Amino acid sequence: MKNKTEKFFSEGNFDKLINNAWDKPVNPNSIKLWQRIDKSTTNSNYTIWKSIAAIFVIAFLTAISLTLFNINTTSKLVVVNNDGMTPKEILLEDGSKVFLNRNSGVTYSPENSRMLNLTGEAYFEIKKDKNHPFTVNTRELTLSVLGTSFNVNAYKNTNETIISLVSGKLKVSSVQNGEKILSPGEELIYNNRSKKVSVNSFNVNTVLAWRSSLIKCENTGLDFLLDRLENYYAIEINNKTDYANCKISGEFRSDLSLDEIMEIISFSHNIEFLSLKENEYKIKGEICE
Repeated sequence: MKNKTEKFFSEGNFDKLINNAWDKPVNPNSIKLWQRIDKSTTNSNYTIWKSIAAIFVIAFLTAISLTLFNINTTSKLVVVNNDGMTPKEILLEDGSKVFLNRNSGVTYSPENSRMLNLTGEAYFEIKKDKNHPFTVNTRELTLSVLGTSFNVNAYKNTNETIISLVSGKLKVSSVQNGEKILSPGEELIYNNRSKKVSVNSFNVNTVLAWRSSLIKCENTGLDFLLDRLENYYAIEINNKTDYANCKISGEFRSDLSLDEIMEIISFSHNIEFLSLKENEYKIKGEICE
């Protein structure tokens, strides 16, 4: 039946019917027939175009879905945090190593582990690749290296970001100060408030003591040790700057409990830590001149 219908409404036969119709008088039955034919062909065209439109809509939505899926997949970052009591080692895809201090973390794209963001403190041992420099971003600074080892102290609640170069060459960039090239044994100190930069020498054993879960102080201002306590134990000491002139020497185990290390400091300096509320303290005692 379908073949007969298609043959009847073929292009040649259809034209012939139209020509014959002009030679005959119009009657009501013919009008009804033309109305039926017109309606049939109109509905058929509408159905075809509706189907084509639906195909395009489905294809468009599919393309959009795949695009969004790929964006979500590629934009997903690798996040590594150290919430433990001891340093954490990370081996990157290129063979470089990152050692994270307590309450520190890095994020990077799975497609490029040689460009990462750092919060807190970390020590880097970078595999040399002259075609792909290694980049570390902190809040204010960008570090670029080929193959070297260095320490970055960039905790959020400290006034300074400290970059200590152990070996190789290191380029440190900031918006306010441009580029600085460090040589081994040099330490760049960036003041997060004033945006000023200074370069000094440093003691490697003291700077890297945290890798052995130690805090080393050599006639150091007490506020340095108090900074470490704030960063390691996620606390706040309101008046720590009042004790910047108090000097302290010795080694402290950073994997001790907060109460234990506060007790040691209190005994050595005849001061007292007063708890104001959860994770907030104030020091009571004689202020050094």
